[in-house]
Amino acid sequence: MKKLLGDIVGGETSGKHAGYADELVATGKPIVGYVCNPLNWYLTQWKLGCAGKGDIHKRLTDQDRWDQLKARRANRPLKDNARPGAMEIPEGWNAEYAKATWYADAESPDAFREWLKAILANKAIRRLVDPGYAGSPINKLAGLMTYHLFMSFVRGGENVDKSIDTLEALEALGAANAITAHFIRAESIGADLLHVLTTLGIKLTEEQRAAIDAMKDKGAGDVKVVQRFYDVPSLRMVAKRDELISKLFGYTAPPTVADADSFGRKPGKNKDKADKPAGTEGAKLSKAEKEQKRLAREQRQARKAAKGAAGDSDEAAAKTKPARAEAKMKPANAKAAKAAKTQVAKPPKPAKAAKSRRVDDEDDE
Repeated sequence: MKKLLGDIVGGETSGKHAGYADELVATGKPIVGYVCNPLNWYLTQWKLGCAGKGDIHKRLTDQDRWDQLKARRANRPLKDNARPGAMEIPEGWNAEYAKATWYADAESPDAFREWLKAILANKAIRRLVDPGYAGSPINKLAGLMTYHLFMSFVRGGENVDKSIDTLEALEALGAANAITAHFIRAESIGADLLHVLTTLGIKLTEEQRAAIDAMKDKGAGDVKVVQRFYDVPSLRMVAKRDELISKLFGYTAPPTVADADSFGRKPGKNKDKADKPAGTEGAKLSKAEKEQKRLAREQRQARKAAKGAAGDSDEAAAKTKPARAEAKMKPANAKAAKAAKTQVAKPPKPAKAAKSRRVDDEDDE
């Protein structure tokens, strides 16, 4: 994109990730921002670390920084309303742990998820992750990517006042002090670039338009990657912490992971196993049990048919008809009838499914 912009409008490259600068704004030239989906942004930051690169990796793998942080926290008085352990650094976390666990394998979803929770949900190491972020009111309201967005595209983003204590107030501050409204999203780079250049009144030749149209969107192949590395708790965590970015740029979880309840499980796979009580997987039913199960199924069907025939006009009649239907039911054959007599007539009650506890994506907070 930089090369194409150079061909179209000229200019020079003076840094890969330029932050906000008063002198840049003072030129009066249009400023264009480049953003991507927060889900991809965090994955990129982690993969950079796995390759031994990036500021976050540099700080998390520096033992001197860990020692300074722990010494500082050891001398810090505990607040009256603080929960015990809420602000403690987990046992064993240090530079070596970061290298051996978080950054050792760029193909490990478990390593990524633990790293993500550490930098987004653990308050104790925020100063280590990014000192500026730890000292900004933004860290109480939003995630690390939101902080970087303000640092790059909001005037005074590095000095947000402590009075900004809600996400709505932060959004209003960003809107009032934004240095640009022109953004190109990685997931729709061609269309967004064309829209920005057209909005700015830059005339394009047919060849230039064709070159823009040919640009490959960066998010096209990311759905499977996101599906592999994220699970439901980590998706919710990013959605919650960087809600403002998703709102501003229209980002959502990819369709394959949008449904949190079914994400990570293929439809129909292991359904029977999931419905069985623990410890009964693989147990075979006897012939009598199979027959009992068949009879129970027929009884349910009969009750449903009787209720449908009765309608809602006579509720009492609707309740008695299934019983009559059950009384008139005949086994499929004599052998089945004999099995039905020797077995308990009522079907066994299904085991109650264990109630799923809602996963708190920010237990540490």
